[in-house]
Amino acid sequence: MNPNILAGNLILGPADDLDTYGDYERFTITGNPDGSRTLRTLTISPRGDLIRDVNQMAGPDWRPIEGTSRLFFGGECKGTVVRRVIGDRLHSYAWVPGEPTDIAEFEAPPGMTLGFHPIMHEAWKMNFYDFARRGRQQIMIFTVSRTWNGKTLGHGELIDTTEAEFMGRETIDVPAGSFDCERFSWWTSFGKELRIWRTGPQNMLVQMEVLEENRHVMYRLASLTETEIAVS
Repeated sequence: MNPNILAGNLILGPADDLDTYGDYERFTITGNPDGSRTLRTLTISPRGDLIRDVNQMAGPDWRPIEGTSRLFFGGECKGTVVRRVIGDRLHSYAWVPGEPTDIAEFEAPPGMTLGFHPIMHEAWKMNFYDFARRGRQQIMIFTVSRTWNGKTLGHGELIDTTEAEFMGRETIDVPAGSFDCERFSWWTSFGKELRIWRTGPQNMLVQMEVLEENRHVMYRLASLTETEIAVS
């Protein structure tokens, strides 16, 4: 496949009231010439009190290579985290305003993804699901924040207690069009069940539903453009 750029945005709203949906996240996914992928996201919460700027890269085999996250919350910069995976080690650099950079090193087991909390990346957390085995399977994420919406930022920790299951293929309609998707259910460490629909060779998220006791929240693909990169 030729290298390409996917660009668009996700909207957020209650599942039973599509007219109230608002902008939530802008993204680009670049299929690079060497087969790796780069995901860039800018997330702005509905109240504007959380702004997250993320850039992360995965290899042709989806093994994470590197990532950067910058967070603003409540009108303040919460800092920046830069990560690099080298072999079986994760090298992490965390900076908080007014403090020196803190450097740490962790194990990076096979099948691990780097979690920075953008919604588009939730589809990439299914990248190591074994379709030959099916059923519920462990999902490992090295997160930068243990909060639900990622309103904190730091070195974080490895979470290996969540599970996901492939639920089959489904064609769904969203504002950006009609897409043939893989559908997953994901039981998170926050006690919530998420339904994820993704599509294409870049595993792009098309829709995500958060199942909660009192209401269901949906993230939906609102726009999409694709540009082929000319390589001479």
